[in-house]
Amino acid sequence: MKYLHYFLCIGLLATAISCSKEEEEDTPVTPTVEPEKEAPIYPLIEEKNESFEVDPNVQYKYYGAELYTRESFMYGRFEAKMKMAYAPGCVNSMFLYYNDSYRGGDIVWNEIDIEVIGKYKSAFQSNIITGKAEAKVTSEKMYALANPIDSEYHVYRIDWTPNYVAWYLDDLLVRKTQVTNDNKAQVSALVKKQSLRFNLWASNSQSWVLKLNPNKLPIEQRIDYVKVYDYDTETNTFTEKWTDEFDSFNSSRWLKGNWGMELVTESPSNIVIENGEIVLKLTKEEVK
Repeated sequence: MKYLHYFLCIGLLATAISCSKEEEEDTPVTPTVEPEKEAPIYPLIEEKNESFEVDPNVQYKYYGAELYTRESFMYGRFEAKMKMAYAPGCVNSMFLYYNDSYRGGDIVWNEIDIEVIGKYKSAFQSNIITGKAEAKVTSEKMYALANPIDSEYHVYRIDWTPNYVAWYLDDLLVRKTQVTNDNKAQVSALVKKQSLRFNLWASNSQSWVLKLNPNKLPIEQRIDYVKVYDYDTETNTFTEKWTDEFDSFNSSRWLKGNWGMELVTESPSNIVIENGEIVLKLTKEEVK
């Protein structure tokens, strides 16, 4: 009887342990989602128009640059390591753009921007543009950096999905516009495939970029690499599609703009490969 009692106890203990393990296995475990690290906040400093002297007898033509992909993308991650350009009166951008937006009429405008504008030397503007050419809907927000934006390289990134658009600097979240907090319904209005573009130009809107100072030219945007990722809407994951490190110019992937852009003409010759980087330039040429 003594031994029977012993084995009975062992059996009950084993059953209890087994049941405990089954309960543990059957209990669903909710994965921990770490919050995204956000970029630090610095004071936003607005530049002012400075007085400068130019020879009244000299007139200039200005030439900018625009680099854009042959392919258009429906959602994805778009990343570039680059040193942006800055000068009063100028705009330097990395952006996504529906190629027919400018046509107007019944055609929608779809665009997602990172822009360095002449009014802010140590900041960039994020923006979504929807609506139509004649009635654009925008949502501009500025993000300030610790140092002048043209003084060092940073990794800039745009994530575009059906549910949100997010902007990153050096893998730190700068801004995220989600369908759930988008009071202008812009994320859901991004319904067209968009090309990836970079451009450098001068605007005639002094309230936006200040007055163009030709003494500050030329300037240049230097891009070390570009990475493009596909987005899977079923798994909500990004997969790298291609990387361009610009050892040479890939004409099967990229095109160069050749049109007018307010104060400049976009010139293909203002896009060059130098030391493993692609360089966009804004230059001036004296009119004889």
